[in-house]
Amino acid sequence: MSEERAKRWIEESQRDVIRQSAGSQHLKRAAEAERSGNIASAEQEYALAAEAFLKSAGEYRGGKSYKKAAINMCAAGDVYSDLGDSTKAVESYTGAADDLLNASTEHLMWGEDAETSKGTALAMTACMMYIMVGREADGFYKARGFVAENASKIRLPATVRLSQIPQMLESSIQSVNLESFASAENAAVTELKAALASANSPEFSKYVDKGLDMVRELLRGKLKVPKLSSQLILPNDLTFTEEFPVRVMIKNAGSGEALDLTIEWHIPEGLNLTSGERKKAVSLLPPGETLDISVVLKSAQPMVGEKEYSILVRGSYSDKLKTSYSLQAGPGSLLLRDYKVSQQLSRDADLTDGRVGLLKEAIEASELEAEPLIRIVNSMISTIKQSRIDINEGDLDLAKARIRVVNEMTDTIDSLLGDDELLRNLSEKREAEKKEYAMKTLTPAFDEVISFLASQEKKIEMESQNALAEWDTEAAKKQNLKATLTRIKDVAGTLATSGADTSVLEDETNKALSNSLLVIGERPSSPEKVEIALVMARSIRNEITQMLESRKNELT
Repeated sequence: MSEERAKRWIEESQRDVIRQSAGSQHLKRAAEAERSGNIASAEQEYALAAEAFLKSAGEYRGGKSYKKAAINMCAAGDVYSDLGDSTKAVESYTGAADDLLNASTEHLMWGEDAETSKGTALAMTACMMYIMVGREADGFYKARGFVAENASKIRLPATVRLSQIPQMLESSIQSVNLESFASAENAAVTELKAALASANSPEFSKYVDKGLDMVRELLRGKLKVPKLSSQLILPNDLTFTEEFPVRVMIKNAGSGEALDLTIEWHIPEGLNLTSGERKKAVSLLPPGETLDISVVLKSAQPMVGEKEYSILVRGSYSDKLKTSYSLQAGPGSLLLRDYKVSQQLSRDADLTDGRVGLLKEAIEASELEAEPLIRIVNSMISTIKQSRIDINEGDLDLAKARIRVVNEMTDTIDSLLGDDELLRNLSEKREAEKKEYAMKTLTPAFDEVISFLASQEKKIEMESQNALAEWDTEAAKKQNLKATLTRIKDVAGTLATSGADTSVLEDETNKALSNSLLVIGERPSSPEKVEIALVMARSIRNEITQMLESRKNELT
């Protein structure tokens, strides 16, 4: 090696160290900032690291060192990916893929099989990176172009298999062929990664894995995948002395088959498994079907009081792409006691029912308004009946709540019935309301009666005027009749002087004039009957007035 060439090699190596260290130093400072909690400073250092890697990649690219440029572009992509900047991450990985394709040509230009294998490995890795960032069409296109361009150089079977990996992946996606994908995956993991190691480029292996992950996602989007849901069913009202079943229901609500399903019961200390399997494996659970698994447990020993246990079921399954999923049912609480809660609740319901019956009798005998309280009590009786139904159906918490509410209401109403001051206040209030109502009713009635009696007195007074007018008319008639009889008597006397016998006429005339019917008498101030009627009307008015005033005084 000439002195000048050695000098250039040393200078280039020094520049490599400087380029590599710039981004690494920023990453180191970013990690230190994160550990100290300075997130803003860490993000700034990460951004500077990515810029340093991009700058280094540009410098290597300018010097035709494409593989080193790809390494720095990948480093920048990793930083942007961690920062959550997907756009810049994709740009960096795409640039790395382009650099790898350029680097592959450096190997193939020699025409040697070993170099062709290395170049093919780099080119296929570049295609996997295109797939990784969601540009699978570009990746498959470039793979086909690479093979077509270098077909004469790709001769060894191992190299041919490397060049066919993207084609196999493309075929598996288009036909949704899992067997084809499995073959391509095996070739990528075993042969492509080995070829990268031979090409002194093992750092790119992880991007092969990420490309395969993207192909899985593409296949998963076309495949029918399973989706398991689970429900843990635990009994209640249990005692320490009895055996009891616990169940887990697992349903495949997805559209694909769940494979290699495993279920394990996590049973706490203090409970023994008396029947059933602690672990269970099911090779396949078709979509829409439900798996019902149960085991029988019992307390390890009799105890006094109550104790709570936590039951949990964990499991796992996979889809046709061998993607693993986990499932969990619970944890659920299991309470064991030394007595049956249902029996105690039944006794409580009977006692409460008796209390409500006595309360109803007390309400009916009380001075309180009975109807609304009786309605409440009837509702309480219905609630007690419903609590017994809840007990029979096993809903003990709801039954307990109903009984508690009825007892509380019973206590409240019972305290009202025994509150003498409240009853006295209610009685006084009710009496005051009655008096107020009576006053409101009595006052207009009083005014109406007085008004009616006054109108009747006026009518009687009008009758008095009519009666006097009749008396005057009758007196005038009597006066005229007496005057006529007097003239007849005078005529009879004149005739008698002329010798006529008028004695009979004179006698009859005198009888008529002396008849009491023609006595006019003194004109009265008011007729006697009218006066009597007025006296009676005034007397009635006074009596009614006194009576109403007396009642009003009593109400006030």
